[in-house]
Formats: sequence, structure tokens, C-alpha cells
Amino acid sequence: SLTVFSVMNSFSAELDDDDLKELTQSPDVEMIVPDSIAYPHAGALVQKDAPWGLARVSSRTKLPAGSSADRLSYDFERLPSSAGVDVYVLDTGVNIHHIDFGGRAHWGKTFGPYLNQDGHGHGTHVAGTVAGKRWGVAKAASIIAVKVLSDEGPGKTSDIVAGINWAVAEAKRKGRPSVINMSLGAPANDAMDRAVVKAVAAGVHVVVSAGNDNVDAKNTSPARVPAVITVGATSITDERWVSSKTSGSNFGKSVDIFAPGDRITSAGMSKSSVTVKTGTSMAAPHVAGLIAYLLATEGRRTPANMLARVKHLAPDGVLSGIPSDTR
Repeated sequence: SLTVFSVMNSFSAELDDDDLKELTQSPDVEMIVPDSIAYPHAGALVQKDAPWGLARVSSRTKLPAGSSADRLSYDFERLPSSAGVDVYVLDTGVNIHHIDFGGRAHWGKTFGPYLNQDGHGHGTHVAGTVAGKRWGVAKAASIIAVKVLSDEGPGKTSDIVAGINWAVAEAKRKGRPSVINMSLGAPANDAMDRAVVKAVAAGVHVVVSAGNDNVDAKNTSPARVPAVITVGATSITDERWVSSKTSGSNFGKSVDIFAPGDRITSAGMSKSSVTVKTGTSMAAPHVAGLIAYLLATEGRRTPANMLARVKHLAPDGVLSGIPSDTR
């Protein structure tokens, strides 16, 4: 089978040894990357009873000691429902009928042998943090579900590349400010890295999770790519999230910024359910939502300028447990 990714100037295919040898010898081929598996990483208004992640992204100071995880305040600016920003959530799918989305979530496309559903819950939780009415940062943004991971969690990198290609093509076709959230990752993979570089070059803001292995993110794709915004996770006490020697937020020079990721409350799998999840998967959508919010309130920026803007808004020197070689 052959799948062409026109935006990425590439394709995926199942090849026998002879065809692979012939392709390897072609001067028109820049690289050949074996398919692999990627995994999910789990006027002014004041919103009361907000989850701590929202409270933290709207505050330049530490939250009060002993703060409740979901009874805080989130300051934001009311925007019309036609704010015009699309966020493509490449994940396990999204329950687009969840009440927290208020009709702003839509099914985009499915890549892989999967049903058009979120049978896992990871993608719905992520989308809720991006743009949920109660749980989300950008409460007027549109969510586009792009299913690239299975209901069990893992997914093929070729399907993820296909999802990136489709999202970029859609963003170009629609002409709306667009963000891609990828709360997922795999061991170093040149094909996936190339795809996100192409997406950013097309003007799409790409936000990815740093990974949950408590190691340097330099060997994790697409987190290691300089062009994307790579997000690590923090706890409610402004510490880098770590739960064990082998479980915690990745770090290192590839990580651009940290955001709330420990015990984050957001939309659950069923239409009205709520669930709590932890990981850099939960941190990335806080930043994706912030970017969508800034695109709506401040206008378009290039991805590089947006990263600079986000870093400017972030308080410096307040986190603990961050290795010295992390940006």
C-alpha cells in the first residue's frame, strides 16, 4: 500500500527487499525511515472553581500553599465564539459531543484502522484542557480531532505523519490561524521530525509533549525538534513533575517551557464525565490553548515569534527541580 503526503513531499509504503534496495539507490530520495510506534505521554473575566492548571497559567506568582486542585480562579478575556482559531488535536480521538466543548469540537480525520471515536480518553482530556468551556484555556477555539493513536494508546508513526500532513493541508485550505497539539512521542524518528518541521514552515504552531521518562528529551521525537514548542510538566507546587526514577517530566535543552501537568482535571470519555490525568501530555495542551488564545486576542504571529511571546509571558526562575542544562 502507498500513502502520499503531499505537504511533506514524502510517502509511506510497504516494500519488499528488492523495492527497498532500488529506492535506497535513488538519487531522488533524501531519507528512508522504518515505521515505528509512538505513545501518548497521559472584558476581564474570572472563572471560579477552575482547575489549578488554568489558575497557574494566568498567574505570575506561585499559587497559595495548600491550594485546592480544582477550586481556584482563572483570569481570561471573553472572546466571541467566532474567534477563528483551529486547534488540531493529534491523539486517540476526541469525544466531540462532550458538553464541555459546546459544539466547538469537530471530527477531522482518522488515520489507521480505527473507528471515529476516542475509546481511550486521552485525546478528549487533552482537548478539554485546550478549549473546554470549564476546563480549557482557549474557551472559544475550535477543536479538530485527528485520530492517529489507537484506543489502546500506541500508534504508528506513519499514521502520525499522515495526520500532520492532513492538518497542515486543512489549515492552508481554510486560511485560519492553526495550532497542532501532539501529546505523544516516540524514540528518535527522522520522518516525524521532518513532518513537524514542514508544518512549522507552513506557519502552523506545533506544540508537543516532552515525554514522561524523566530523562533528557534529546532522543524523543518530535520533542527534540527545535522548530516546535516542547513542553515539560510541573506540579501544583511549581516543581518539575517527577513520580519515580523512571517516571517524570523529561528535561534538557529541547524543552522550551514548562506547564501544569500533574493531576490535571479535564473532560472524560463520556458526554459529561470528568477525569484526572498526569503527564507532559497534560502540560502541552495548556500551552496550545494559550497560543490559540493569543492568536485570537493579539493576532497572527509566526511560530518563532509566538514562542518568544509565550516565553516572555512566563515568569522566570520560579520552578524547582529543573536541571541546569534545560533552557
